[in-house]
Amino acid sequence: METSASRSAVFNEIKSKNALYRFVDWIYQSCDDRIFKPLLLFAYMLKCVACTGPSCVKGTEEAVAISQFPNEHRTIDRVESLVPQIEVLRISLALRQSFGREQWRATAALILTAGRIFRFLQVLARSHNFMPSARIAGTLAFYIRFSYLFTERPGLEAAIVASNYSPEAVGMAAAAHRKDRRVVYANHAPVPANASFIPPVLADCALVYGEAMSQTYIQSSKCTAEIALIGQPGASEPMKFKEEVKTVGIFLTAGTRVEVLQSLIASVLLGLPFARIIIRQHPVTLLQSDFAEIGLDDLNVKVTIGEPLEAQIAACDIVICGNSGVALNVVSGGRPVAYLSSLDDGKFDTLGFVQSRLIYSMPWWTDDLYSRLKHFYQTSGWQDTMRRYDAAYLVDRDALNMSAREVLMRHLKPSSSSTEAQAPKVSKVLVSA
Repeated sequence: METSASRSAVFNEIKSKNALYRFVDWIYQSCDDRIFKPLLLFAYMLKCVACTGPSCVKGTEEAVAISQFPNEHRTIDRVESLVPQIEVLRISLALRQSFGREQWRATAALILTAGRIFRFLQVLARSHNFMPSARIAGTLAFYIRFSYLFTERPGLEAAIVASNYSPEAVGMAAAAHRKDRRVVYANHAPVPANASFIPPVLADCALVYGEAMSQTYIQSSKCTAEIALIGQPGASEPMKFKEEVKTVGIFLTAGTRVEVLQSLIASVLLGLPFARIIIRQHPVTLLQSDFAEIGLDDLNVKVTIGEPLEAQIAACDIVICGNSGVALNVVSGGRPVAYLSSLDDGKFDTLGFVQSRLIYSMPWWTDDLYSRLKHFYQTSGWQDTMRRYDAAYLVDRDALNMSAREVLMRHLKPSSSSTEAQAPKVSKVLVSA
């Protein structure tokens, strides 16, 4: 995945928006493949290990979880809430954690492996640019780090991850399986059904939003995990329409086409001169865009990043999205979404929402767009489609949570589950005797 065209586009966007990444990439490209590039990659591996924490643990934890971004943190929170009796060691990455004794010990252990992995780093240096090479090397670093963790803490019976492609999550999952632990995966965002490549879900148990995503994982990502449906996070709301549109949301993702955004804002304000426009940027700050060049100085246009999603959905009467999974959050929150394919660089309907008739596709802003959305989202059968993506849409979550809890416990406490599974057989033999 790290060497795919889509990831390359994201890497290029990050470099274009961040001077530090451009500088590091320039230094890397200036070095030779044999010595200095591998040394830089190894330095990056050391950084990955040193920043992995916390440094102090109680020692009574039964599972370990890794998360890095806010939506991943919330996903792990949700898994924990389903099984509050399981004590989970929460691990994240932060520079402030690099001064702990545990981090220094892990870093020293990685240094001792340098001779064995240096040739592999040379192959990476010859084959790829800095960012894909660094992420692949980082995955190896996390694999080594978490392998030591599982060896040192035999009480950890399972790993919980909220991503099937981030280096830290892949490294933890691989280490867990290498050390005969179970892996639980919970998706933190919709899976793009029409993507050119969907990373494999290398887990024993997978918690996903709905049947549509389950089928995508099974058919396209070599997923053999036991799957439980848990629905979208947060409370779902029935679709709500108003007499007139007063607030328009434009929720962005990676690869935003600034010139299209500028034209879209002008078209909206031409049709609705008194409307308020909320532009929500991608929550990852590395992908934050500077819109100063298009002159967003209209008092009715507000640019945000990192604000609570639920509140922003509730503030809008209509939301326009490109190839962003946030569209599912919006319709689950009771607001109509219009998909504008030209808003970003992604291929048409990457997530598959349009082909399944979950989301309405707009060619451009028109005065009758809102009435078209009303007709689309009130069509018979739309709620059934919605529940294929969000199993909890307008239904009681208790049954879903109970089913998910049973599946989780089989994998978070495999030793207890196997004992319980054998108990009836033992009891039957005793009675017969």
